[in-house]
Amino acid sequence: MALGRILVVDDEAPVREVLTEYFATEGYAVEQATSGVEALSAIRGRRADLVLLDVRMPGLDGVQVLRRIRELDAGVPVIMVTANEDISLAKETLKLGAFDYVAKPFDFDYLDRAVAAGLARTLGASPAPADPDDDPWKRLSHAVFRAARAMAQAARASTGGRLETAALAAARNAAAGRMGAADEHLAEIALLLDIVTEFGDLPAGDRALVESALEAARRSLPVTR
Repeated sequence: MALGRILVVDDEAPVREVLTEYFATEGYAVEQATSGVEALSAIRGRRADLVLLDVRMPGLDGVQVLRRIRELDAGVPVIMVTANEDISLAKETLKLGAFDYVAKPFDFDYLDRAVAAGLARTLGASPAPADPDDDPWKRLSHAVFRAARAMAQAARASTGGRLETAALAAARNAAAGRMGAADEHLAEIALLLDIVTEFGDLPAGDRALVESALEAARRSLPVTR
């Protein structure tokens, strides 16, 4: 099961290809759109859980597309992709409902976290799986990101970031069938939970949600003899 569906919207083929290859390798389902019109068609068809949207495009530009996406679907997170000279414009899109923005050339570590955080907000709306077949690794990633993003800035930048990294690594290793490696990252998450709780950085309610998701992920591991 994919970690989420990402729509990459950019008129430049090299950019689309780089982002598509990266996120597909990381376990996401990725669809491309070469224009604002194609992007809006995908949104109407509810084919995206998150959108990576270029600011500068011919025809409908990114700002116009963002406005229309917000009219069609107020919940889908949109991360604006911009050149360095357009950073000020990208910041303005946050007021229009963009979830975040990233600049080219990409800081993939930051982009990775931004995408996971955006998906955690939408796909992780409920603390428990909707049905028994739901992916426990996706549930764990969403629970961790919701908890980490609620931390104070200093805690989020240190242990919160490590929690996010460990949760993503666990999910990716599980998706690739590397269950031993996934289990190691689960142990890391458990240790970090103890640390943030000891320092008072994570409320009891948030910890309970993460621990519940952590236990579900552990139960999905194959039994070794």
